[in-house]
Amino acid sequence: MKNAALLIVLLFVLWGFALPAHSQSPFGMRYPGMQYPEMQYPGMQYPFQMPFAGGGDHGSDSHSGIGMSHLPDDVDITKGLDTNLKPGTTNYYDTKYRIAVIKNSLTYQKKMNAGRVAFGRQMENQYYNTKFWEPTTINGNTFWKIKDGVGKADAFNDFISPRGGKYKIDCAAAINIIMLKAKLDVAGEDNFARQLPDVMIRGWTTYTTKDGRLKEYKTLEKWTGNQYIPGSPEGLMTGDYVYFKNHPMMEGTPEQGENAIYLGKDDGGRPVFFGLNIGIFKGVFNEYGILSSEKGRIDPASLKAMAERQEQKSREANQYG
Repeated sequence: MKNAALLIVLLFVLWGFALPAHSQSPFGMRYPGMQYPEMQYPGMQYPFQMPFAGGGDHGSDSHSGIGMSHLPDDVDITKGLDTNLKPGTTNYYDTKYRIAVIKNSLTYQKKMNAGRVAFGRQMENQYYNTKFWEPTTINGNTFWKIKDGVGKADAFNDFISPRGGKYKIDCAAAINIIMLKAKLDVAGEDNFARQLPDVMIRGWTTYTTKDGRLKEYKTLEKWTGNQYIPGSPEGLMTGDYVYFKNHPMMEGTPEQGENAIYLGKDDGGRPVFFGLNIGIFKGVFNEYGILSSEKGRIDPASLKAMAERQEQKSREANQYG
């Protein structure tokens, strides 16, 4: 009996280390010299054997457990969104942004299917198209930087497009870039570049410059929940950021969780998500972990202000031209 129990524990440990590596949530990023409070797992319960993807109400419909290669036909990304909005309202920009997030995610899924994306645990082991990106060091840490003279849209499009360059990246940075590109799609490159004249990315951390000084830019301004508390798909909106938490034994490692995007629900009411490496999958459990209550959204008023700067300038030019 003792040997059998030992064997079960050993198999469980080996299963944990066999999980594919994924990046930390925005609340879990750790950099040298920065202090973070130690988080616990209040009431977080994990089944002894995690439900695996591969059918039923939990996980994807893929027998491999890696996720589906395309958005299921019974998922409508506009469901729950008011698409008959008056241009210029905050809701108008919010809806346009959410649809752009999904479209960019699905385009990136095609790039993943084409084998032009690899998962990289550590920033120093990642690579990118040097035509558009270059490394830069901030406080002793390596960041990706869009090269001087390169259009922001060109760099983001190369990252997203199946015909773009090959990239090796962690899931936090991938989701960050997808959402930054959605903001650019809605606001326009001139407006985007006016607020972010430089773009430097490491995971969920984004820096730009203002008056010659580094300034952190928050891609998502509204945060709720906690990555250590199990969550529910109720209340999620298409395009929301979510986080899947792996088993506690993976805490503090690149395998501790999966950054993902909520794509909506299928006709059966099952939530559908997208993440780097694992693709599109259904359910609040998958082979990597459990949906947490942590989620992030943009501030639509901030996006509206970004998008209308150039529009106001154009109106003034027409008025006095």
